[in-house]
Amino acid sequence: MHAPNGSNQQSWRWVAVLDERLRARLAELYRDAYLQKVGGQLIADLLPPDTPGKKIMSSTEWLVENMAKVPLLVIPCYEPYLPRVDGDESFYQATLYGSIFPAVWNFALALHMRGYGTCVTTLHLTHEAAVRDLLDIPESYVQGCLLPVARLRPGVRFRPAERRPISEVVAVDTWEGTAL
Repeated sequence: MHAPNGSNQQSWRWVAVLDERLRARLAELYRDAYLQKVGGQLIADLLPPDTPGKKIMSSTEWLVENMAKVPLLVIPCYEPYLPRVDGDESFYQATLYGSIFPAVWNFALALHMRGYGTCVTTLHLTHEAAVRDLLDIPESYVQGCLLPVARLRPGVRFRPAERRPISEVVAVDTWEGTAL
């Protein structure tokens, strides 16, 4: 509740989905969206063991197959408060997501401190209207993401993920400027 947000409007609303039937329906929509994106079938098991990205793909597909079993699904929503004008798409998107994702990150950190975990997922947005209808989300709100929440397995420890060198992702002064 204390995350920074646009003009401190705090125009967010979080939908916590505990109901088993609603979670099952969200899981169906999520699975359908995933299969649409990957050509209609799960693919992690088809990849050779040393394929880059296989581990994350396996994790993704585990969630696709088990979303309904996750005990809590949370959808943070945000109600844009500024009027739209022609040509403002970049500003609109940055303001909208810049106002909900700091709260999402705080939520994820708070969960971790209490022995729970989540990940940011967005596949359900492929069926945003159906999710809106299912959960009675007003038209004026935008769904930011979907957060599956569950207790971490005993002994789970987070460690830094592999990342590209900073020289590949930061330039000084211009896009092609001196790398750090």
